Amino acid sequence: MADETRADVKINGDGSLSGGAYGAVTINGAGTVNGDIDCTEYRINGAGTHNGRLLAQTVTVNGTGSFNGELQANAVTVNGDMSVRDGAGVGQLTIKGNASFGGSIASHDVVVRGFLKTGGDCESESFSCEGAFTVAGLLNAGVVDIRLYGPCSAREIGGERITVRQPGGGFSSFTQIFTFWAEKRLTADTIEGDDVTLELTTAKIVRGRNVSIGEGCRIDLVEHSGSCTVAPGATVGEARQIAPEG
Repeated sequence: MADETRADVKINGDGSLSGGAYGAVTINGAGTVNGDIDCTEYRINGAGTHNGRLLAQTVTVNGTGSFNGELQANAVTVNGDMSVRDGAGVGQLTIKGNASFGGSIASHDVVVRGFLKTGGDCESESFSCEGAFTVAGLLNAGVVDIRLYGPCSAREIGGERITVRQPGGGFSSFTQIFTFWAEKRLTADTIEGDDVTLELTTAKIVRGRNVSIGEGCRIDLVEHSGSCTVAPGATVGEARQIAPEG
């Protein structure tokens, strides 16, 4: 972003804004932005529609935000409902509400405390979920940590350390949000990592160095180069020792 001074703009009530370079862009009512935006801060407190590409340092959606174009930001926080027609590149993605992306997303850190849906892949350094998600393609992260508060699915999951667990004990307003959701379970075709620990998971193939198949799992094939443990409450069609890579 350029160093020139930028004006802050607000839409209060029902209004619209043309594309351009701005400081802080705030939508407090039902606002529409037409055109590409380059700004330091983009905040929706009401209902906002953006028709164009968005480049911002921070994006915060407290109401409902619809983005009909690509989104690039250092940090995105979703406290309400956000939909992005295309993909997104985000440094830190935090979802406390609902977020839907038509394409793939690339991020340094993804934190899901609500619901995430992507039409493509989800690539990040770390992926932490205490909620639910649907990833149409590959979910790939160095560290994948999932607590199953709702249904989770991805075509493939890859990472160095993959952990899928049941929610902890106790009851809170957070767990109440997911009370009426379907079965709390992770479903994937393939799960592959160095260290893989799973509970309540259905998969065709699980491949790793050290693999732990816990309670409620239904796995067709496990391939492991190190250790493999299977809990009494799990079902594994076949467990196969393979040679370590390299």
